[in-house]
Amino acid sequence: MTDTRVDVTVLGSGIGGSTVAAILARLGLSVAIVDAARHPRFALGESTIGETSFLLRLLAARYDVPELAHVSTSGGIQEHVSKRCGIKTNFGFVYHHEGQEHDPFEVTQCSVSEGPFGPESHLMRADIDQYLFNACVRYGAIAREGVRIRSVDIQPSEAVVVLDDGETFRSDYVIDATGRTSVLAEKFGLREEPCRFETNSRTIFTHMRGVVPYDTVENSSGQPNLWHEGTLHHLFDGGWMWVIPFDNREGSESDLVSVGLSLDVDKFPKRDGVSAEQEWDEFLDRFPPLKRQFANATSAFRWISTGRTQFSSSRTVGDRWVLMSHAAGAIDALFSRGMANTMAVIEAFVPLLLTARETGDYSAGHFAYLDRLNQNILDNNDKLIAGSYIAFRDFDLWRAWSKMWYLAWNLGVIRIAGTYYQFLETADPALLDRLHQGPVPGSFCPDLPSAQAQFNACFDVLRRVRDGLLSPTDAVPELAFILGDGEASPSPLNLHDVLRRWHDGSMETQRLIYQWGRTAAPLALRPYFDYDRATIAKAADLVRAA
Repeated sequence: MTDTRVDVTVLGSGIGGSTVAAILARLGLSVAIVDAARHPRFALGESTIGETSFLLRLLAARYDVPELAHVSTSGGIQEHVSKRCGIKTNFGFVYHHEGQEHDPFEVTQCSVSEGPFGPESHLMRADIDQYLFNACVRYGAIAREGVRIRSVDIQPSEAVVVLDDGETFRSDYVIDATGRTSVLAEKFGLREEPCRFETNSRTIFTHMRGVVPYDTVENSSGQPNLWHEGTLHHLFDGGWMWVIPFDNREGSESDLVSVGLSLDVDKFPKRDGVSAEQEWDEFLDRFPPLKRQFANATSAFRWISTGRTQFSSSRTVGDRWVLMSHAAGAIDALFSRGMANTMAVIEAFVPLLLTARETGDYSAGHFAYLDRLNQNILDNNDKLIAGSYIAFRDFDLWRAWSKMWYLAWNLGVIRIAGTYYQFLETADPALLDRLHQGPVPGSFCPDLPSAQAQFNACFDVLRRVRDGLLSPTDAVPELAFILGDGEASPSPLNLHDVLRRWHDGSMETQRLIYQWGRTAAPLALRPYFDYDRATIAKAADLVRAA
């Protein structure tokens, strides 16, 4: 059988594996990418956020991979990739009580700034993943689909990957992007038992046809955008449902909607002998408005039911290998952070690998920062989502806690977008190193330890609610004080008003944040605002021209 020497072997050809393979192949490295499955195939992680899109644009600009820019905007996707994807103008949250009609007051919504890049996107992942996989092949990667990995042998001088058909790839380094079923996690016994995360949820999901917009079954709550124009989250005590339409833009060629239930395992334990479809039907019977929305909906393929969604790893790097984000661990789909985490790890990894090629140092020590980043990202996302499951027990508590998410989301975009704009102005890669020089990597604001302390304090409030030491009513003013008084809380976000139902992500709010950043932000954050706002429009023109 063939025995081939390459620079890097990538295990897994999903969005993470194909993205890193495309970048490395574009840089001239010899790359092999292998997967037991074949494209196109279903994948979760279908809703983008600002961090995801800006990281894709940054990677595209730094490494000259225009395909990453194409998938970073809804317009680029429609023109270059697929007409089966939807748009996302908002995060919508509708709160429900079992057995009751919906109270139109109990909603929150965060509008997503469309700006010059257009709205965020709902991704038909089968199309997106295949597009990026094809890109890495065009750049020269050797691809093997539909073949399992027989063994991975990490030797002092090389890594040896043997496929089931006997074909062998020898390389300096192995990137494991295989997800939950990580080959290297199994080989090295990396999975933590029990999983260390506080979030404890499970999921049932599918794609459906015949799902009507929630706007047509309930009167408007006065929210800024239609629910159907964004990612809709139906919230209830013990979990949440996602509704991600791919048919909500003009010219869409899809009639599908991604639907899933994420359930607190303690409140909704999995029952033997109960199918996912039966559980779905029973759930709808408990919530009259949801039953109306899905009255005529049918699944496009069989329902999938998981065990506990969360898993964690004791380490994520070793000599000559790394686990990408989704192979390192997982929390929950709430807030759509999975793809952003994947791109953040790729953005940090590629320069480390290039340095390793120059020095010959492929040791775990050289990549130690990546392990810290990986683990901290997971731990902080765990707190954000575990706190949300606690907050789901009370609407006022939820809308107060949601301001913590709103802050985290804005801080993440501020740092990445500001770095991206400055890189376009200067073409100086040293600017990008700044993203990894903060004292708290993997936090929502790595440059400010006080922001991490603020986040931890908010989560401690939720823990006290969970433990019966604090009522939801009394927790709300505590959250208001912590959020409104935080050093990293931009004044235009009005975070002291934790009971506000609309989170404003408009361009006007972004303009006010820019002014705050240049004049009143903590000194550690001000460098991220050191760009000309005219660059924003120029950046959008570059992305459209890619």
